Amino acid sequence: MTPTYSRLPALRRSLIGALLATSAGAALAVLGQGPGGDLPTSSVTPALVHRLAAAPLAQAQAYTTQAFTYENGTRVVEYISSTGQVFALSWRGPVLPDLSVMLGDYFKTFQTQTQQMRLQGRRGSAVNIERDGLVISSHGRMRNFSGFAYAPALIPPGVNIKDVLQ
Repeated sequence: MTPTYSRLPALRRSLIGALLATSAGAALAVLGQGPGGDLPTSSVTPALVHRLAAAPLAQAQAYTTQAFTYENGTRVVEYISSTGQVFALSWRGPVLPDLSVMLGDYFKTFQTQTQQMRLQGRRGSAVNIERDGLVISSHGRMRNFSGFAYAPALIPPGVNIKDVLQ
């Protein structure tokens, strides 16, 4: 006889419920906002199918991390200060994540700088920007993208961003 849901121990049922609740409400990381962003549910793409635990992956005194894995295999890590703001993001995977969502208010700076690079004839090359309160490095080619973005003003005191993003 196969076990039924009603026969599962109470702890197991609560763990399953918690897992379903966290995965249903998963949202993308947004630089400068709270963990998971302040996005309406309608803006979450169906490609985001797995949020790796609601609990942080790593914790230091000044920050924690949370990770998202897209259905396509791209993994995004958000770095969250003790005040609850995402101060940095990193990504690695076969597909470039939607930076227009992840960068939030910082996307205009990224867009302006990449348009200027294209006008100078630099298409398809790595993007390295350090301007207007945004540092971003994005590089790769088909099936192998990686990068990071951070807002220097949001980095917690005493945190060395180079150590964080290694």
